[in-house]
Amino acid sequence: MSSKPQALKDKVTADFEADKKAFHDATTKAQGQIDAATADINKIRAELKTQAADARAKTIARIDELTKNLDAIRKEQQDRIEARLKELHAEVNSLNAELKHATAEQKVAVEAKLKAVHEEYDAARRALTATLEAELAEWKARIDTAREAAAEKSVAAKTAIQAKITDLHAKYEAAQKKLHALKQANAAAFDEMHHGVLAAITDVKTAVQHARADIKAAS
Repeated sequence: MSSKPQALKDKVTADFEADKKAFHDATTKAQGQIDAATADINKIRAELKTQAADARAKTIARIDELTKNLDAIRKEQQDRIEARLKELHAEVNSLNAELKHATAEQKVAVEAKLKAVHEEYDAARRALTATLEAELAEWKARIDTAREAAAEKSVAAKTAIQAKITDLHAKYEAAQKKLHALKQANAAAFDEMHHGVLAAITDVKTAVQHARADIKAAS
């Protein structure tokens, strides 16, 4: 291989590795923030169980503030991973096209690059499903908090709210099944199934918000 093609190959490889490092550094930083926020929220949730009624409202407001921040960080992390997946998918298509016209000598380099991009794509997919799994676990914790709040209401109020709590659990189970299927999905089905998981998690979120409003309004 002449020096010019080799130099170009080296530059492409260096650019790919630089992009890869920047992506992993950013997602690692975001994950650190998510882990810290989750630990703080769980600690306060544990304290909530032992607090008197007059202190609980202030604590719940603090949890709400922290969870909004957690949701924002997680959304930013997921957006970054989704963007990375699109970049890698486009690169796979480009390399496959290049491979069709490559010489025998060029094929070795292109196939090596294609293998590296596929590995990075698979890693990004795993990162995305992991953050979706963590998000769903957080919504399960919020469902549990809503159930505990409902348990403090009068018998009549609890009976009226029970259907909401049952619906919350059903929506959570549906989202969990979709997420499990996403983890098993091949590359061709991943995008469509990913959208299905997002829609299911949105259903859970909306149901939690409605249930909390009903619980708060109940006597």
